[in-house]
Amino acid sequence: MDGRAVTQAELAEISLRNLRENRDDSARWLAVEVLLSDPDALEDDELASRLECLQGRLEDLARVRYGMK
Repeated sequence: MDGRAVTQAELAEISLRNLRENRDDSARWLAVEVLLSDPDALEDDELASRLECLQGRLEDLARVRYGMK
């Protein structure tokens, strides 16, 4: 890092590159996000809890992969 601010365009390009490089994890994260936005799925407390846990694990994996954790 050179200490300068990252532009929106640079951030978008980094995000897109990460999505392409990690399609499987990206698809899993998106699937969990869709389920967490479904009111019927959220009626099941156990399912919602497990989905949130899975989403957290996927996010932690991404942070480790990119040296953020």
